[in-house]
Amino acid sequence: MNTPKIVTIAILLGGFLAFSACSKEEIPQPNACFTSDKTDANVGEPVTFTSCSEGLAFSIWTGDSYHSYANYGYDAGVQLSDDFISYEYPEPGTFTVVLVATSYGNNGTEVYEDVDSLSVTITDGRAELTEFGFRSPKVVGTITGRSISVEVPFGTNLASLKPTFKRSSSFAVVSSGGVELVSGKTAVDFTYPAEIIVTAQTGDTARYIANVFSNPDTGKEITAFSINEIPGVFDGNSITVTLPAGNSDYTRLKADFETSSDEAVVTVNGIVQTSGSSRNDFSSPLTYTVTAEDESSTDYLVTVKEEIGFISYGFEQLVPPVYATMSGYDLTVQVLEGTPVDSMYATFVTTDHNPTVKIGDIVQESGVTLNDFSGPVTYTLEADNKSVDYTVRVTVIK
Repeated sequence: MNTPKIVTIAILLGGFLAFSACSKEEIPQPNACFTSDKTDANVGEPVTFTSCSEGLAFSIWTGDSYHSYANYGYDAGVQLSDDFISYEYPEPGTFTVVLVATSYGNNGTEVYEDVDSLSVTITDGRAELTEFGFRSPKVVGTITGRSISVEVPFGTNLASLKPTFKRSSSFAVVSSGGVELVSGKTAVDFTYPAEIIVTAQTGDTARYIANVFSNPDTGKEITAFSINEIPGVFDGNSITVTLPAGNSDYTRLKADFETSSDEAVVTVNGIVQTSGSSRNDFSSPLTYTVTAEDESSTDYLVTVKEEIGFISYGFEQLVPPVYATMSGYDLTVQVLEGTPVDSMYATFVTTDHNPTVKIGDIVQESGVTLNDFSGPVTYTLEADNKSVDYTVRVTVIK
């Protein structure tokens, strides 16, 4: 404990320095006194300081970088409102704790202080990893006890990976193979399980075994397939795309497809395919091969065929002959005024399916069967256990 010190403030009155001894207030001398419940503790462990001081005001400086008595005048310390204070040191070290007891009076013209101090030693025994992974490739591992498991993409070079990690204490040192690791900067060979050592400020250590591995993706399925925005029909490993009638050139068609894995590679006759870009000749069935990351593969047989339908349609008995404008399954024919639209025979060509052409139950023969076209007429084309309806509309130009 130091000897109390007095700070006297003089007041200049009327040019004379006057002190009135008879009116001077008696100021009790401060006495700084305090104890600690422990002088050795761990980071984060509460340390309780109990004051036995006498005076009017009391402040304490814990001695660490947050409250240092060396900064007295700039750092007011912690004001004691009770007889004790509990403090958890956030950093290790040996710290001088200072308590200042203060008395004052005579309208603040006199201030007395007394100082007491003691030392506490704070150690940091924390040595745990709380997170472990890599920034490139961006993955976070799983920590179970003292084991670390990290899965990285197939093909990653395990011999030179830079681990990123978080630890329970910023004062702990992380190392592997005798080399201190800087998170995200120091390369480690993870070809085989690597030992990661965390050393606390106290010298205590925690040893982890990091197992970094990669499993190749096995996805090798075509999950969607279409041509000209017409989706294919899947039947096991067979895909059938039926294009509208009249689309007879299948030599340079582009297919859009999706696979069950982004890592899968699709080929046709050994040529890598790009969805929506690669052109192929579908005049005969093609085999699409999907190869997974683990080099296993699946074949799909893709068949493109033409829908049952009309290739051409018109009224060739008219002079001049007129032909339909085809839009999907709607056919529109324009004729001149005076044309006997209620009794005409149509001339038509159908797809190679050689379908049976009917209006209602009546089979139609191209260039022979008469029909009334004064209103819409529906044709039904049947082949291969399938039927398609076309609607013909004849309009008169006036």
